[in-house]
Amino acid sequence: MAALASALAILAFLIAFQAVGVVPAARLAIRRAADAGKVMRSAHLSDAQKETQVQQAALALLRSAGSIGLRFAASFFAALLPIYGLSGLGLASSTDTFAFLARWDVIVVSSVLITLAMVLTARMKTRNNGSDYSFLDRLLHRLAFAAPFVQVTASDIEDTMFRKDIDRIADLPPVFITGLPRAGTTILLNALHEVPGVATHLYRDMPFVMAPLLWAKLSGLAAKPDAPKQRAHGDGILVGYDSPEAFEEIMWRAFWPGKYHDNRIDLWSKSDLNAEATTFFKRQFRKIALQRCHGNGRYLSKNNGNIARLGLLRAMFPDAAIIVPLREPLEHAASLLRQHQNFLAQHQRDAFVKRYMRDIGHFEFGELHRPIAFADFEALSGGRQPGDLNYWLAYWIAAHKNILSQAGHLHIVPQNALATDSNRVLSQLCQTIGLDATGIDFARHFHPVAATADVNLFDADLRREAAQLYQALADTKPAD
Repeated sequence: MAALASALAILAFLIAFQAVGVVPAARLAIRRAADAGKVMRSAHLSDAQKETQVQQAALALLRSAGSIGLRFAASFFAALLPIYGLSGLGLASSTDTFAFLARWDVIVVSSVLITLAMVLTARMKTRNNGSDYSFLDRLLHRLAFAAPFVQVTASDIEDTMFRKDIDRIADLPPVFITGLPRAGTTILLNALHEVPGVATHLYRDMPFVMAPLLWAKLSGLAAKPDAPKQRAHGDGILVGYDSPEAFEEIMWRAFWPGKYHDNRIDLWSKSDLNAEATTFFKRQFRKIALQRCHGNGRYLSKNNGNIARLGLLRAMFPDAAIIVPLREPLEHAASLLRQHQNFLAQHQRDAFVKRYMRDIGHFEFGELHRPIAFADFEALSGGRQPGDLNYWLAYWIAAHKNILSQAGHLHIVPQNALATDSNRVLSQLCQTIGLDATGIDFARHFHPVAATADVNLFDADLRREAAQLYQALADTKPAD
């Protein structure tokens, strides 16, 4: 196991070395040194001008040296994660691993492999097979999700490093947005993300989602500029590194892996309450608040998977606000089918897209589709498959029956109200849940969408039941 731990450490060092940009930083230092030499040799500058510019160059070189040192330190720190992670699990002694790495033959072989890997990375860096992840990004992602202990170990190290800062943050009531995919949860997240005093996960938190503070320190040395692009759903929503995103499911999978099966995801109930998980989640919320709002903020998330654990959410976070956007069932079902077909094509075209979605716990569509095991869904679906439009209408009914059973504790927001009167609806909602949305123009996020679903393609009984359920939910009084 010492050999395996050593291999993982070398891989971690290589990925971090590239990720934090040691080589570009060194090249910059060399250019600055060369520029200083040109200044000294220049015949067009006075001695006073030379002295001034050389002093400036010296300060720049000093900053470069500090930057390179920090980047090297980050690379070595990354290499320690798998060593101490396996040691903490009792799988490989850290002492044996360090002894193995100190062997001359291991040093020679690993040096050659690291050099070859860097050359390969440089050649393949721009090859991404159609996705926005470069070759290096993919390596880093695979390291972060190689095994659960990687994320957990990173989180433990972060807890130790930032304990004082994390502990001083108060546990404020979280805000959860949930519902079936395509209900408008992402647009609602983007809108509420503009409210001062809310803190969300961002795309920048990938891939070390459980250690956002630590990852921000490491990745900040080579921070990527934000360049929003249309997301994979092809629905016109632009996302960039600073856009909010749903990464919370990674934590739910870590604490309740038995809920996830090859063909379904089980429901949670209050009996699944786990004190260790509750403590971890609250600590994670404080970390996000610290990272995004200097600690003075409420955690905000969008997680479609939370629709399976509404009762447990209330048990874990009694003061939480849970918001559920409500979309007309036929349009919603048609949109679900379109996205399923979209991701089927993407998963067949790019294996990494499939892996990425699986790692972050997005099992809604495509080859990864695993329905949540809502009561009555099997009977309602009548053996239909995901390629059938009525499969998705049956899924809508089963999911929203579950929502209706908890409706008295939820803030249900009809999508048509958001499309036509979003400023009033969301300002009132924010006031109800204790957020100050003064002066925010929510209307720019919402617009009416023409109905396109063909009523004749739906089963008449399912259509009737869905319409009645939709009206019952739309008439539900807001939670206090």
